[in-house]
Amino acid sequence: MKITLLLLLCINSSCNLIHSPEEYFDKTALNTNMLSRFGGSYFYTYQKYIKGGVGSGDFNTCEKYLKNYSIAFAERNLEKVKGLYPNTEAKPMIDASIDLYTYVLESYKTDHLEIARMIDENAAAESIDEAIKALDEKSFDRFSEKYNKLWTIAKTYAKNNHIEVKEMPF
Repeated sequence: MKITLLLLLCINSSCNLIHSPEEYFDKTALNTNMLSRFGGSYFYTYQKYIKGGVGSGDFNTCEKYLKNYSIAFAERNLEKVKGLYPNTEAKPMIDASIDLYTYVLESYKTDHLEIARMIDENAAAESIDEAIKALDEKSFDRFSEKYNKLWTIAKTYAKNNHIEVKEMPF
């Protein structure tokens, strides 16, 4: 009986050592900073990026940028989060991160993609602005809720694990 209890204790302890607290934090929360520009903010940032003359063949249209950079990045990171062992302490953060990535990817692949195509097809600025406004009205509050939920959990996790978190001024 004592051996079984000791074995279970060792297994439980080793499961918590699969990933460091920093790795949990980085993969679940820190990497979501790339998602912080969502909705209208995403497209305004993209337009600054293109006007700045940056853009290889993989990123020279809004649709390509969205698919080859933003969607690809989010999908890779979602898989990394899903690959984390969900120990008791990290599970709420993992779940919130998966929820956020899933929500963002759904919007990227539908509503964001539709607006990206409008930009690439040189649709009237008013039409693009209306589509962006509709996107923000439809999904930005829910995005903010999911993003803020994750970061509330992540900041507590970081504090409990002595991980320094620097707030960005944006």
